[in-house]
Amino acid sequence: MGIAGLLPALRSIQKTRHLSEFKGQTIAVDAYVWLHKGVYACATELAIGKPTHKYVDYAMHRVRLLRHYGVEPYVVFDGGPLPAKRGTESERKKRRDENLARGKALVAQGRHSQARDCFIKCIDVTPEMAYQLIKALRPENVQYIVAPYEADAQLAYLERKGLVSAILTEDSDLLVFGCKNVLFKLDHVANTVCHISRTDFGSVTSTAMDSSSINLHGWNDTQFRAMAILSGCDYLPSIPGIGLKTANNLMRKWKTAEAVIRAVTLEGKKNVPNGYLQQYNLADRCFRFQRVYDPLEGKLVHLHDVAGEWDEESDIYVGE
Repeated sequence: MGIAGLLPALRSIQKTRHLSEFKGQTIAVDAYVWLHKGVYACATELAIGKPTHKYVDYAMHRVRLLRHYGVEPYVVFDGGPLPAKRGTESERKKRRDENLARGKALVAQGRHSQARDCFIKCIDVTPEMAYQLIKALRPENVQYIVAPYEADAQLAYLERKGLVSAILTEDSDLLVFGCKNVLFKLDHVANTVCHISRTDFGSVTSTAMDSSSINLHGWNDTQFRAMAILSGCDYLPSIPGIGLKTANNLMRKWKTAEAVIRAVTLEGKKNVPNGYLQQYNLADRCFRFQRVYDPLEGKLVHLHDVAGEWDEESDIYVGE
């Protein structure tokens, strides 16, 4: 979930802010982040089919926490499966099924503590669970929207259109989508969040003391997005041996993703999959042109207006 190593690499620009600092603002919330965290408290019940409402209670507690400090939540839910993530979702389902079987076997052996650890790993948030949260949001007049596909792109669109001033999530992908103000690590005890502002990217520089640090000085959004995709994302695994730091170094040297891929291929030290450049371009289009719902116009639109060549494969890949 997100770009591996990105948030630690941006540690220098992360600021802890109290929720009261956002009073009077509307903040978009990734609903599935709260639902996934909420299932931790009732993983065993969900795995064995026992009715529970704890995951809804978890999310609603945070809705009320935001409102207590004058912050209005705008809750965004995932929609249908995105064609671009078929491979990722298939692998995740396989791991969930394996953990469910392992957990049931441990229960049969009376090893309930170990079984719960497996159940936590196997539980997936279902549309029915999302609907239970929606039913709780309605009586309290909390704004919500179900994205046609991924919540990430929908969250980015709401900020881009000025309907919200920030995004509350745990997914670093929101930075790759171009969001300007992203909030992480909601602390319901200290009532704080970790704020990353896109305007601070230019001050992120690598240091000899931190081998995992990256340098974003002078970069534009295209270069940042290219680094993230090359390092491996939900839409495209990385070339083996290329993580965030290496992707950053390669982009600083060769300037464009196409030049990086060509250079790595010619060097011959890393196994570049066949058709990798084509798959890279499709992943890039997912971050730029994924379909979202415009609540003002009441219709599906692209996250950004489509530019350049466009074909049927791209159209399907970013959501029909």
